Amino acid sequence: MLSGLTEGWQRDVDALRGFTWSAAGAVAYLAGTATLFGFGAWGYLLRRYDASTVAPFSLLVPVVGMAAAWLLRGERLTVLQLAASTLVITGMAGTAARRRPAPPPAVVRDEEAVAA
Repeated sequence: MLSGLTEGWQRDVDALRGFTWSAAGAVAYLAGTATLFGFGAWGYLLRRYDASTVAPFSLLVPVVGMAAAWLLRGERLTVLQLAASTLVITGMAGTAARRRPAPPPAVVRDEEAVAA
């Protein structure tokens, strides 16, 4: 709607005319597979670990995006992008290495539950 108001409806119509099966596949992949996997994995991690442990890993999203574009699309990465990615990965490695695993939950035996 906003695009139609700011750029004119003809630009939207022209964009839809260029919509191919390849574009439809990309939209289906992003909307379905990537979103379902991403939110599923994120939900699993948040159920298993504290949010303060999981949240910093969201900083890796742009790094993974740039790496995927490089691997799958042949895009070139600049020195600045490589330096920034290295800095983010190094910081995440340091953060992940410092974390201690959560202690296992206490097990209540049947005898203890009956005595209480």
